[in-house]
Amino acid sequence: MSQEEVHASDVMEEIIEINKRETLKHPKKRPSEPKSVIGTIKRHFKENLLLIMTVIAVCIGVGLGLYLRANTNFTPPTKKYFGVPGELFLRALKFLILPLVSTSLITGIAGLGLQKTGKVAARAFIFYFSSTFVAVVIGLILVTTIRPGYLSRGAVTINKDSFSKQKVNTADTFIDLLRNLIPENMIQMTFQLYQTRLEPHYKNVTVSENTNSSYSNKSSFNLSNENNRNKTVQIIDYYNQIPDSRNGLDVLGLVLFCITFGAMLAQIGERGMVMVHFLEILNEVSIKIIRIVMWISPLGIMSLVCVAVLEMEDPVAVFKSISYYMMTVFIGLGIQGLIFLPTVYIILTRKNVLKFGKNMSEALLVALATASSAATLPITFKCIEEKNKVSKMISRFVLPVGATINLDGTALYEAVASIFIAQLNGINLSFVDLVVTSITATLASIGAAGIPSAGLVTMIIVLSALNIPADQISLIYAVDWFLDRFRTMINVWGDSIATGVVAHLSAKEVAQYEEEQKVKRLNATSGDNRESKQFLEENLRNENETLNI
Repeated sequence: MSQEEVHASDVMEEIIEINKRETLKHPKKRPSEPKSVIGTIKRHFKENLLLIMTVIAVCIGVGLGLYLRANTNFTPPTKKYFGVPGELFLRALKFLILPLVSTSLITGIAGLGLQKTGKVAARAFIFYFSSTFVAVVIGLILVTTIRPGYLSRGAVTINKDSFSKQKVNTADTFIDLLRNLIPENMIQMTFQLYQTRLEPHYKNVTVSENTNSSYSNKSSFNLSNENNRNKTVQIIDYYNQIPDSRNGLDVLGLVLFCITFGAMLAQIGERGMVMVHFLEILNEVSIKIIRIVMWISPLGIMSLVCVAVLEMEDPVAVFKSISYYMMTVFIGLGIQGLIFLPTVYIILTRKNVLKFGKNMSEALLVALATASSAATLPITFKCIEEKNKVSKMISRFVLPVGATINLDGTALYEAVASIFIAQLNGINLSFVDLVVTSITATLASIGAAGIPSAGLVTMIIVLSALNIPADQISLIYAVDWFLDRFRTMINVWGDSIATGVVAHLSAKEVAQYEEEQKVKRLNATSGDNRESKQFLEENLRNENETLNI
């Protein structure tokens, strides 16, 4: 009996010791490789293999597109076949947006807790709105200084397109944003957004028509009824607001729901940790799938770039006609992305922004190829967490929200484009008009979904605020696809900078969170050891009692 008890006690103590060692041991450092030139080159090549392949894919896509344009005469439907690999790559990325954003937000907020999340959110939103407003101001200063609209007069003709048929009311558009924040159906939220459709309501008006054209206007009041006839015509009285929807992920509603859900999980405490752990596993699985998808990204990016070049219609003539407008947009995006954002990062973090930017280059190239900040979000997560070593607790909150409301490039583009169209039509704008433009462009960029050319649609809001007809948007439609890729890069770059800045400013909260998690793991381990000890002792007592009987 005593031998069995001693043997069981030894096993129990051994289990406890193993658990302690597993909990407290530090990971062993790998022996450093010899610092040779060849070894350094191999290491850098291995680390940046996917980035190198992506750059090569962009170059091949441009070259292949130009070659096919010069040596083939494909019809537009045939040209689209070259974009099938890129379309599949884009669909795979968009497919991962829902699980990645939802799990990231919920686990990030539930992990940080309400108090810490509030501080992080305050810093993030202040940065978002400040950088977006600065982007709009930069755009307004450039467009009023360079005056591209006046320089391009006579080179641009107005052609009405499908956008001229869209009736947009600024108030209804912003109310739709609020409606999308609180969707009616959780399932519908994943594939449809609310959108108000305006339909004209007509009224009949009777007008008198003169049938005798030989009389002058002075004597027309003397004409008898025989020479006049009444005609009933219909004119627009007002526009009815019809509830409608459009396909797409309701990102605003998803973000608000996930923030609320994560906050409630944090309030529940330990009982909610089961759900948090489940979502963390789902998040890790999504990231692993992203890594697999990324290895086909060079083929997808090459396809997207190739079909974009192939479908251009006389690019030389188009670019030449509005070259001043494009130059203004590029200068503005350059100031925002290369001067303002890096300067803010250096001042607030005191870190090397060149290294930070190099680590984000993969996400920026994907943004250039896809023209979608939402589709780029999985790669942005990968770069910000794995290469720039930003805490997941920060990136899981800041990045999804930033991809929704922090669109610096789109806001700058909308401000420049609206003033350019006004200048082209000889409309003199006052200082009040410029203030209205800056506020409207800032708010409209929040409503622009992170999808290709979404800013072109929301720019109708800015045009309507300036009383400019919607058909004028056709002036810049021809080059929107091209500029959209560069402003998407600035959007993703702004989100990345915001995440790095907020992570640095929230270092105290992150350290506290990691310390709390470490204590919880130690307590859980010691608790498991106590339970194991009690279980073994209870089994031994039961065996002794059975043997005694």
